[in-house]
Amino acid sequence: MNFPGSSSLLIVGASTRAAACSAVRAGFQPACADQFADRDLRAVSEVVIKIDEHGHWLEEILKREPQNWIYTGALENRPEVINAINQRHTLLGNAEESLKKVRDPFFLQDLLVDQPIAISPCLPDDTQTPPRELWLRKPRLSAAGQGISFADAHTTDPTDSTQYYLQQFQPGIPLSALYLACDDCCVLIGTAVQFIGNRALHATGFQFCGGMTSPSMPPEWLHALEKLGHNIARGCHLRGLFGCDLIWNPDRQPGLWLTEVNPRYTALTELFELQYRLPLLRWHLAACRSCDASSAVAGTLADELIQLLKTKEKRPLAAVSKGILYAPTDLTTPDLPWEYSPGQVAWQIPAIADIPDRGTRIPAGTPVCTLYGTGDDQEACLLSLADQILRSQGQIQPELFRDLSRNEVRNMLWTRKESEKLNFSGFFSSRNVSGSFLED
Repeated sequence: MNFPGSSSLLIVGASTRAAACSAVRAGFQPACADQFADRDLRAVSEVVIKIDEHGHWLEEILKREPQNWIYTGALENRPEVINAINQRHTLLGNAEESLKKVRDPFFLQDLLVDQPIAISPCLPDDTQTPPRELWLRKPRLSAAGQGISFADAHTTDPTDSTQYYLQQFQPGIPLSALYLACDDCCVLIGTAVQFIGNRALHATGFQFCGGMTSPSMPPEWLHALEKLGHNIARGCHLRGLFGCDLIWNPDRQPGLWLTEVNPRYTALTELFELQYRLPLLRWHLAACRSCDASSAVAGTLADELIQLLKTKEKRPLAAVSKGILYAPTDLTTPDLPWEYSPGQVAWQIPAIADIPDRGTRIPAGTPVCTLYGTGDDQEACLLSLADQILRSQGQIQPELFRDLSRNEVRNMLWTRKESEKLNFSGFFSSRNVSGSFLED
């Protein structure tokens, strides 16, 4: 198919570096607005507008010549900002009407009733939870796991109960599934393990802190995940890339639960791009345009992507991981080693990204940078990421991990028990016995 050329693409969100690199891989020149304006983002972006508590950044966006734009997390929680930008620029993504549905846990609960994969049960915040059950209290405007805590069944605060909801806690392994929706078609691109509250990365609670691409899955779970994507895309009128957060626990039926949906380019999208060596943002933009064309165009688009993924899956694929390193205490960043080579931005898996300027003050509990690992399998990938954590931590706060080995950091990232649970349960096979997880 024919994709658009190297025109400018506006990207707005809390962090836009990953999407900016995806835009470069797709043949676009990114222009970005985000909260960090890191060194490597400035190297690839036409312009970087830093988002702050003042509204000047939005004024700068609205002064630009009209162009296509996309958003990253957590702009889906700010429909009024999306609407304001839409007055000037053309959104290739999900607008307010779709967001009202997909970000409403009770709408999703009704939509997915009696389906193979349903959302973990949800209740209004002021509901008395059943005894001897664990429930989470989650902000309705959530992002990256911030603000999530275990609910106290004996106390409720009615003053802000409309801003929160309760969701039953499901013990298990957090996963993410990435989809592409185009008109009535929806393609499952792949699945990844998520890192949540990982102490190797100084994350706490339910903070999202990265993930790792996962191997093939058996047909029964593949079909259930495909159906989940179709149900959500159709029921919420989604278009383009979107992600589903899930919990996997083979010891409890039905085994997989949806927790929430991210209706946009997700933080793990770049891992699938680098693993498959496919410019998924091209497909996102084409899918959004196909929703305004005929269903035949959308069907052709979906078929082409499925065939490409099948071809890629028939060959050995490296595992790719990323870890978002958080600051355990307030710190000032040193000059982190980084070399920029324009010719290598597209498909080279970086060692480090989201690189702050030297002397940047990083408050405790906020991201410092992103680290990457890769290998022929998950074990090699985890060890690669562990090496990078030790290397970067030695530059930032050497006293913290001074006495830890790479195997100890690897086990902090992902215990061998968790790896065995996934493989022995049959959810992920150790090799691709069918040639492609899309064959069936």
